[in-house]
Amino acid sequence: MLKSLLLNFIFDRKVVLFAINNTCNCKCEMCSIWKDKDKKVVRFEDAKKALIKLRKNNFGTLQITGGEPLLNPDVFRIMEYAKRLGFTIFLVTNGTLINGDVAQKLSKIQVDNVGVSFHHYNPEKFEQITNHKQILDKVLNAIESLKKEKIPVEAMFTISKYNKDDIEKTVSFTNNLGLGISFCLPIIATNTSYSLGDSCVDFTNDELRDIILEVIRLKKKGFSIINNITFLEDTIRFLDGRVKYYCLGGYKIFYLDWNLNFYPCMFKGEPKKMDNVNFIFNKEKCNECLFQCFREPSLFLLSKPLTMKLILNNFRSYIKFI
Repeated sequence: MLKSLLLNFIFDRKVVLFAINNTCNCKCEMCSIWKDKDKKVVRFEDAKKALIKLRKNNFGTLQITGGEPLLNPDVFRIMEYAKRLGFTIFLVTNGTLINGDVAQKLSKIQVDNVGVSFHHYNPEKFEQITNHKQILDKVLNAIESLKKEKIPVEAMFTISKYNKDDIEKTVSFTNNLGLGISFCLPIIATNTSYSLGDSCVDFTNDELRDIILEVIRLKKKGFSIINNITFLEDTIRFLDGRVKYYCLGGYKIFYLDWNLNFYPCMFKGEPKKMDNVNFIFNKEKCNECLFQCFREPSLFLLSKPLTMKLILNNFRSYIKFI
């Protein structure tokens, strides 16, 4: 994580979230991707062409996502090639398919960081959220396998009405595993490749403010929460209508889906096919949403002085991901 931030800081690199398939073996309540009947995966040759074009246009951080990206039969070839091109790779997975063999492959590729979805400490509630049997046991086995291979790993917690009252217990549980935890803010978006969110993430500003204040309280108390304190505090300002920083989605952070449609972000804007993208982007100061995957990285791309300040202020959370 810190390595990626430093590379972005030095070379002013752009970030892309690359969803290499829309297949998934979970049926999470806050996600609709599993409902898509037109199942697709990005095959290696198509991914190769896209990665070459992205790298030539100063994209340096690659978040591999899906669906569940490990269901793509070419996922290891795609990541291996991306590393050869010089990308920093962050793999986002639900963890259910990671065993010792998979962890060894990820280690050999030198994946920089793995984010494993971890939505609850309680096995029954975790199953209720994901509709996947014995998911906690599978995730714990995945974490053990990744740590055995010395792969940096973090827990990723999507805030919903199913887990909002159990944040401290889940943070404590993951910290006891030796993991930091990153919070993904609830969002409803319907104008991208698939719908994000429904009633289970539909919070009022006051409800969400209380949740974020709880995360801030736990972070200041010393729990290992990866989200930068500046981002969390600016989320409160956003909810109060006095946001300080803006999002760089569509300027330095983008989304590429399994149809090779290139989106300015996951919240707004018409996509273009990769073959038609000219990679000349206008800088806009956007504050239309709270999508954490775009807003938090934007802080580290706004200016070099701010980047150094953010890293130094949050060094304890980031140092384990070098």
